[in-house]
Formats: sequence, C-alpha cells, structure tokens
Amino acid sequence: MKRLAALCLVASALVGVACADNVDLGQQTNGPDAAPPTFTPTDGGDADPDTGLAQEELLMCIGTVCPEPYTTCTDTPFPKCGVNLMNDPANCGSCGHSCVGFGDLNMDGLCLNGECVFSCANRNVIPKVNFKDCNKLLDDGCEVESNSDVENCGVCGHACAAAEHCIEGKCGCLNGYTDCNATCVNLKTDDYNCGACGNACNPFPADACVPKPANTAYGCRLGECEKLRCDYDHDDCNGDLVAKGCASDGCETDIKHDPNNCGSCGNKCAPGQECRDDGLGPRCQEPCAKLGLAECPQGCADLLSDVGNCGACMNSCPNPGANQVRTCSKGLCGFECVEGFADCNNDPLDGCEVNLRIHPSHCGACGTQCDVGAGQPCIEGKCLTTECDAGTVTK
Repeated sequence: MKRLAALCLVASALVGVACADNVDLGQQTNGPDAAPPTFTPTDGGDADPDTGLAQEELLMCIGTVCPEPYTTCTDTPFPKCGVNLMNDPANCGSCGHSCVGFGDLNMDGLCLNGECVFSCANRNVIPKVNFKDCNKLLDDGCEVESNSDVENCGVCGHACAAAEHCIEGKCGCLNGYTDCNATCVNLKTDDYNCGACGNACNPFPADACVPKPANTAYGCRLGECEKLRCDYDHDDCNGDLVAKGCASDGCETDIKHDPNNCGSCGNKCAPGQECRDDGLGPRCQEPCAKLGLAECPQGCADLLSDVGNCGACMNSCPNPGANQVRTCSKGLCGFECVEGFADCNNDPLDGCEVNLRIHPSHCGACGTQCDVGAGQPCIEGKCLTTECDAGTVTK
C-alpha cells in the first residue's frame, strides 16, 4: 500500500491532480477513518507478484479540470463544470452565447452540438398561430403568421382570392359554413350569425313558452331566430317540437346516455354496450366495469392509478412542486422527482430542489459528496476522476 501511495504521489506531481483516499465515483471521503486507495483493473491482467496489482491497471485520482465540453460560466448559478457547451441553450458553444430570447422574432432556439439552431414558433393557443420564415431573412425572424396571412395561407406563397380570408391556414370556409369576419359559422344554427352575418338572436323572446318544454332553449334554428331548439345532449327523437311547440314534450331523449339513441336519434348500441361520452362525444362503448374500471363523470377511470381520479372519482391529486410529477399509487396521491433531481432536504414545499447531475454535495444521490475542497466537480452525477499518470502501471 505504501508503494501505491508513492506511485500516486509521483503521478500527482507530474499531472497536477490530487490523489483520492477512495476513488469510487461519487463517494469521496477524507479523514483518519478513510478507506485505503482502491484501483480498478481495466483488463483483468495477471497480478504483479510484488504489489498484488493486476498488470495494465489504471490509477485514478481526483480530477479538478473540467473535461470538454463542460465548463464553468461565472454568470450562471451552476457550480463548477456545471455547463455543457454542446447543449446549453443559454451558453451554446461558449459562455453567454444564448439561443433563447428570440420570442419577439417568433423563433424558438435550441443548442445542438454547440451551435444555435432556430425554428419558427408554432403556438398551440386560441386561436392557433403558426409562424413561417417566408423571406428567408434571419434578421426579421419568422415574419409570417400562416394561419391568417392571405398572401401566405398555410404555406409560403399561397395567396387567397380577393375578399377571401385566410382562416386557420385555409382560404375561405368549408361547404356549409360562411365566412363572417374571418370566422367560419353555420348560419342555420349560429345564435350570433343567424341567417346572416352579425344577426344575433334574442334568447328571451316576448312570446316565449311559460314554462318552456323540457330541455329546450330559444335560438337559431334553420336560419331563423327565436325558435325552440334542443339543449346540448338532448334531441327531439319523437319529432313533436316543431309541430306542437309549447305543447310538445320538448327534447325528451338524452342522446349522451341513451343506448338506443347514442349521439343521435336512432343510433342503437350493440347488446352489452353502453352510451358514454369520454370527451369525444357520446358513442357506444363497453361498460367501465367490464374493463375493470370505475365509471366517473369524465368517463372510465382506474382509481388506483389515475391522478385525476385517485381513490375516488373527481379526486384530483394536488399540483406538483419544482422538478416533480404527481402520482397516484394504490389510490393514494404522491409525488415523484423528475429524472436527475431529488428532494435531499425532505421539504415538500420546495419540491425536488437538487440537481443530482451537477451538485457536488449530492452527486448522483443525496449525501454523496465530491471533494469540493480539492476542487473536484460533479459531472453527469459522478465525481470527476482522472488517471493519475495519464497512462497505465505495468510490471
């Protein structure tokens, strides 16, 4: 062992690295109770009769110099060697070279292999937007919003006809719909554009039925205002609403649950099926119980694992904290840390506060400390080590 220590000290003087008391990655220790140096054979060669070491094995010591492409950027909160210049969008290729912050130009930036790569923004908002770079000039970014631009509708260069709007990336409206101020509407049923654009219906006409027939309201029907029509989820399957008006039985059929009229009048489910709306509209489906699930207002749910119906229908697990995801296990809500993070202080209020990939005091796992005093960084969840002599020890 004395010979091992001497070898490591000599190598340390040659290459400028400190010798570790214990070179297991991520488990550096110091002090009188520290374990003796350990060395890992690289090829399982024959043992040296003088030292007991396998031939061609590497001596590993504490590393203190950031290996490429890792570095330390002084204007970031990350610790030593905490920045990867190959994929850090805020420090891409070099410290401070940012690929982010181009939202005003409708661009998103990524760092790939140390170079910024930009793409046009596609925002899933209401209404949706889809930007494109039609003039191929980086200076003004992605200057065209193709969902509404009449000169570049849907794609660059596709122009709409005169007086035609570009609506959601298409010129004009589909058959059966009318363009009302750049919005496609059905003039036969739209309460705000009934029979003509801008013609809004009065939901409380002076001659309204008192009381109204069941499941009805006044609105636009066949392009005319102040007509009785069915509420959502109900229909007039016996056809007496128009004929009898106030004397009718209204919209008597629940098309959201009736297996004989599922989604529409006359749509009958197969034997054993039920009519259920799981968010895609009423349709014939197998019963929840047959699938081993509970029937909840939003549809079938596994009460043992569904975070929106955990233990009981509508029991939604609370929102997660920083670097957490919510979980439902055996009907009980909980949290898990996202990959690479941990809750090392056991305080749920700050979520999973530690980045195990770069934290020198929690490197790879909570409590696993690198030798910070010697300048050893944590890189990708491992305390940095390096070959003591940049080579091998041979017999």
